Amino acid sequence: MGAPLTQDEVKKMVDDWYLKLDVHAPASEVLPLLADDGLEMRFPEATLKGKEAFTTWYDGVIRKFFDEVHDMKQLEIRCNGDRAEVKLCVNWQAKVWNPPAAKSIWLGFDAYQTWNVIRSAKTGKPVIQIYIVDSLKPMPGSATL
Repeated sequence: MGAPLTQDEVKKMVDDWYLKLDVHAPASEVLPLLADDGLEMRFPEATLKGKEAFTTWYDGVIRKFFDEVHDMKQLEIRCNGDRAEVKLCVNWQAKVWNPPAAKSIWLGFDAYQTWNVIRSAKTGKPVIQIYIVDSLKPMPGSATL
């Protein structure tokens, strides 16, 4: 068992995650925030297992969505030794262009999520092992996904 996780280090990892998503950081910069073993990510459109599946999905979404902004609305971190459960709500807004449409469309959702975070045996840093989008609540005027 590794050193106990702290709320501060888990919060920093959550903040780093969304910063990287907003700037469409290369997958190579996002992957260190994910567990090497047992990674599972449940999105409305797909359940991904492992870093290779995540990389394929991520490379697709950073080419689809633009002008992305993630704004944390709620964040609850419960640490239990070298594990933590994170419950959050992030407001996600983005634009997408679906060719041959004349204009892009705006998307806005509150994304309610649950993460299981562990301490990486390799780096000693917190990493996401399970990432679940529990629900998406559309903002008024948002297009559908």
